[in-house]
Amino acid sequence: MRSMRAFTVSSLITLLAIAVPIHSVSAESVEDVEDEINDLEEEKSDLESKKEKAKKKQADSEEKLESNQKEQDEVESEISSIDEELNQTQSDLSEKENEIEETNQEITSLTNEIEELSDRIEELEDDIVDLEERIEERDELIKDRLRSIQQNGGEIQYLEVIFGAQNFSEFVSRSTAVNKVMDSDRSILEEQANDKAQLEDDQEELEASKATVEENKVAVEENKATLEDQQDELLALQDQLDDQVSDKETLLADLEMEYDDMEEEKLTAEEEQELMDAQAEAKQVALESAESKKEDIEQKEAEEAARAEAEAKAEEERKAEEARQEEQEKQEEAQQQESEQQDQEQETEENDQSEEDTSSEDESSESSDSSKDDSSESNDDSNEEENDNEKEDEEVQVAAHASGEVMSQSVAPSNSSGFIRPTSGPQTSPFDPNRVHPIHGDVRPHNGMDFGQRGEADKEIRSAADGVVAFAGTMSGYGNTVMVTHEVNGEEYTTLYAHLNSFNVSNGDKVSQGDQIAVMGNTGGSTGVHLHFEIHPGGYKNPVNPAGYIN
Repeated sequence: MRSMRAFTVSSLITLLAIAVPIHSVSAESVEDVEDEINDLEEEKSDLESKKEKAKKKQADSEEKLESNQKEQDEVESEISSIDEELNQTQSDLSEKENEIEETNQEITSLTNEIEELSDRIEELEDDIVDLEERIEERDELIKDRLRSIQQNGGEIQYLEVIFGAQNFSEFVSRSTAVNKVMDSDRSILEEQANDKAQLEDDQEELEASKATVEENKVAVEENKATLEDQQDELLALQDQLDDQVSDKETLLADLEMEYDDMEEEKLTAEEEQELMDAQAEAKQVALESAESKKEDIEQKEAEEAARAEAEAKAEEERKAEEARQEEQEKQEEAQQQESEQQDQEQETEENDQSEEDTSSEDESSESSDSSKDDSSESNDDSNEEENDNEKEDEEVQVAAHASGEVMSQSVAPSNSSGFIRPTSGPQTSPFDPNRVHPIHGDVRPHNGMDFGQRGEADKEIRSAADGVVAFAGTMSGYGNTVMVTHEVNGEEYTTLYAHLNSFNVSNGDKVSQGDQIAVMGNTGGSTGVHLHFEIHPGGYKNPVNPAGYIN
C-alpha cells in the first residue's frame, strides 16, 4: 500500500513536471521576448532608414523651395523691370500723345492760317486785279497825256497858257490850273509807280504765302505721320509689355502655387520626420520594455529553476528516506516474523507438554498479544499514510500553482482584432477613397472613419488598444493629433486620432486599451466637432478601413 501510494505521488509530480515546463512561468518565454526584441530592432533599423529618406526628402523640398523662391525673385525682378519699361513706355506714349495733340493744335492753327492766307490771297488777287485795271487805265491816260504833250509841245504850251492871261487874276488862275494839271500828271505817274510796286509786292507776298502754307502743311503732316507712327510703335510696345507682364504674372502665380505645394510638402516631410522621431522614441521605449520583460522572465525562470531544483532535491531525499524507511520496515517485519515463529515453536513445545487448560490459557494470551501487534502496526500504517497524503497534497498544490501562473498570463483580447471603438459617439462618415472633400470641394481620399457626439460622454477619446504614444501634437489638416503604435496578435499597427480639442498624453507614453487619451474637437481642416480615426497595419502611411477592426 505505502509503496503504491509513493509511486502514485511520484508519478503525479512527474506528469505535472512534464505538462508544465520549468521556463513557462509566464505566457511569454525568453525566446518569444528575444524574437520581439529582434523584430523591434529590425523595425527600428527600418525606421532609421525611413528617417534618412525623410531627411533627404525634406532636404530636397527645401532645395526645391529655395530654387522656386530664387525663380520667383527673378520673375519679380523681370516684372519690375518690365513695369519700369512699361512705365517709361507709357510716359513716352503720353508725351507722344501730348506732341500729337500739340501737332494737331498746330495743324489746326496752320489750317486757320491757311484759311486766313487763302482769304488774304483772294484779297490780294482782287487787289491785284484792281491794281492791274487801274494801271491799265492809267497807262491809257498816260499814253493820252504823252501823245497830247508830244502834239502840243509839252511845257511850252503850259507857258503860253500862263502868259496868255489878260490880267493878273487870270494869270493866277491859269498858273493854278497849270500846277493842278502838272500835279495831276505827277500824281498819276506816282500812283502808277506805287501801284506797280504794290502789285509786285502783292504778287511776291502771294507766292511766298502759298509756298509757306504748302511747306508748313507738308511739314506738319509729316510730323503728324511720324508721331502717329511712333504712337503706333509705343502702343505695340505697350501691348507687348502688357503681354509680358501677363505672362510673368501667370508664371509668378504658378510659381507661388508650386511654392505653396512644396511648402505643404515640406511641412508634410517635417511632420513625417517628427512622426518618425516620435515612432523611433516609441520603438526605443518598447525595446526597453521588452528588455525589461526579458530580464523579468529570466529572473523568474532562474527562481523557478532554483525552486524546481530544490524541490527535485527534496524529492530525491524524500524518496531515499522512504526507501530507507521501507527497508527498515521490511527488516523489522522479518525480525518480527522470525520472533513470532520462534514464539510459536516454543508455544508448540509447551502445548505438547501442558494440559488442555494450560494450553487454552496460553492460546488466549497469545491471541491478546497478536491483537496488540496488529493494532500497533495499523497505527503506524495510518500515520505514514497521513504523512504521505499531506506531502501529496502539497506537491499537487505546488504543481497546480505553477500551472495557474501560466493561465494567469493569457488575457483574451477585447475582440478578434484586438481593437475597441475609440469613442461611444455614432459614426458620421465612413472610410472612402473617393470622397469629395467638404471644404476644398475636390476628390480626396478619406482614410478613416468620423465619429460625432450625442453628449459630453461621447467626447472622451480612448486608446483602441494597448500601445505606446508615437506622436502627440499638431499636424497640418489634422489639427491636434495623437498617434499610438500597437503590437496586436503579433502584428504592428498605428492608430490615429485627429481634430482633437485637447490631449493628455505625450510622445513615448504607455497606454492601455480604454485609457482616455484626448477630447473630441474641431481643430485643423474640420467643419464641426468630431473624431477622425484611422488604423494603419504595419505602421503609418498604410490606411485601411477601420470598420473591419472595431466593434
